[in-house]
Amino acid sequence: MKNILFLAILFFAFSCKKSETVTEPTKIISANFWKLDRFSDLDGKTLSQNQLNSQAQALFGLDYEFREDNVTRAKDRITKQILNAGTWYLTDENSVKNLDIDILGFKGKFKVIELSKSKMVLQAENNKMISAGQFVNMEFLPAL
Repeated sequence: MKNILFLAILFFAFSCKKSETVTEPTKIISANFWKLDRFSDLDGKTLSQNQLNSQAQALFGLDYEFREDNVTRAKDRITKQILNAGTWYLTDENSVKNLDIDILGFKGKFKVIELSKSKMVLQAENNKMISAGQFVNMEFLPAL
């Protein structure tokens, strides 16, 4: 009887589908390159160019890739040349999704406000790149 029970457990264990390590949000983020569409305040008002320093303005000229292997790359939109690379991780803290990005010129922990196949909104604490409030939203669209 014990052998039958053991065989049944083994059969069940090997017949179950292995769970994927890639989560649905990870699949959405890594599905395509992303381009920064706009900076906005917490009320959704678009920040003007004169509220952005040169480092913040430079982010508009790049396409961002977030690969499933946690490698991220920034590619010049015109030349298609990869300018820098680093890592990214999707984390959960107190039931809030965060995107932890470590790439030169675009480093930090960003709160995921919205994530779909057609839009990604990340919230960052203002690091003086922008003349705005304490927090700023960065809205990304799929790069074509």
